[in-house]
Amino acid sequence: MSGEHVDELLVDHLRGELEEPERARVDAHLAECAECRAAREGFARIVTALAATAPPAPPIHWGAYRAELRERLERGGAGRGAGAAWAWLARPLPALVAAALVAVLVVSGLPGLHGPGAPDPLALDNTILASRLDMIARLDVVQQLDLLEDFNVINELDELPGPSKS
Repeated sequence: MSGEHVDELLVDHLRGELEEPERARVDAHLAECAECRAAREGFARIVTALAATAPPAPPIHWGAYRAELRERLERGGAGRGAGAAWAWLARPLPALVAAALVAVLVVSGLPGLHGPGAPDPLALDNTILASRLDMIARLDVVQQLDLLEDFNVINELDELPGPSKS
């Protein structure tokens, strides 16, 4: 006989609810254990008898179902009273709060709206660019000046003092 008895798994095995490794273990045990096979057969008879004696489900009467549903809805609506008039406001309230928060964040991020006396970073950038417009207008001269400065540095490399010898 392989391992312990598998009594607690017999009903699940009978209904086909075991995973493959567990099912294989129970099958191997049932092949060797007559006591567990007899218990499984007993469980199978009980399940079959229960299935045969179960009453059939009653037919659904849709008219009665709709009437009962309508009655419950009316009772639920009447029980709310004066608060029901304001209940419509509670539904879109979270969306309205989120939209207001987004609007505040967008407006607070706009340039020029930082409060009185606060410097406007965009105006500062515009001032700096305006002061350099004459250089941008003469960009070819500025680029040549940079090139001349590089040549000047290269020419002065020979004049730099050498490493000191101690």
